[in-house]
Amino acid sequence: MSDTTQNETPLNVEWSYSGKALRSQALLFVLLSLILVGGGLYASFFSDLFQYSYFWAWIGITSGLVLLWGYHFGVYFYRTYTIHYQLNERHLCSYRGLFTRVRDTQELVHIDDVRLVMTLFDRVFNGGVGKLVIFSATDRTGEKMVLTGIDNPKEIFEHINTARTTLRAKRSILTGGGGG
Repeated sequence: MSDTTQNETPLNVEWSYSGKALRSQALLFVLLSLILVGGGLYASFFSDLFQYSYFWAWIGITSGLVLLWGYHFGVYFYRTYTIHYQLNERHLCSYRGLFTRVRDTQELVHIDDVRLVMTLFDRVFNGGVGKLVIFSATDRTGEKMVLTGIDNPKEIFEHINTARTTLRAKRSILTGGGGG
């Protein structure tokens, strides 16, 4: 008994926004924190400017640090827990949002091109994360879908590119050729 059909496993790849994409922001915030604390120490020890208001100066510096790091951790948790992506045999989906969930879907057969973008900061400081820009002439939401904060972006790029070319080839065979 010979089986001529291929035993293909269904494609279902899911991933989320990687927290590594915010490492350079954290590095910047560490630098800003050191500047704030250093400025406060300088004012405390070497300047008579804050002679009678050390307490209020340090309250201001502490408030600045709390706001700075509160913002960073808020963005971190929002992005890592609310941005998700899914690739299956026919669609590429992007989910985002906390209170209002937004789902953007792009049919693989309509994807014209995929661009991988990795900045110097992404490669050096952010542990190799990147973003993918998906171009489609038939997409009504602006002709491109941007997937950000992707860990192992080269691998995801290959998954998307392979899935779209495979689907286009299958569709071309089923419709009797795709010339035109």
